[in-house]
Amino acid sequence: MTDFECSVYKKGSRLNGSLHRFYPPTLKLLRAKLPLLLLLLLPLLTACGSGATPLDSDTRLRIDSIAGAQTRLVQTEIDSLCKSQRITLMPSLVDSIKQVRLREIEEQMKTVPR
Repeated sequence: MTDFECSVYKKGSRLNGSLHRFYPPTLKLLRAKLPLLLLLLLPLLTACGSGATPLDSDTRLRIDSIAGAQTRLVQTEIDSLCKSQRITLMPSLVDSIKQVRLREIEEQMKTVPR
């Protein structure tokens, strides 16, 4: 048990001490400042305008170019991941396919009359 928990147990009941383990003093401070934080963030959240407002051509062009750049970046990352996985996984996949096929051939050879 920490010194903080011991001092809480001495000051209050056992229930009071267990609550302090879940709500440290920094959380109490955050809970006290939460209304002020929400009051400051509310104008920022509503400043972007409504979703029904149509976008002008310049904004659409910017969105298009950013989305295209992100798509190209992600595509190159995915391609490189696929290439690296192909190098590491392909030999084991080919081996397992060969083993299955060899078993199938052996089973067929058992049924063929001599």
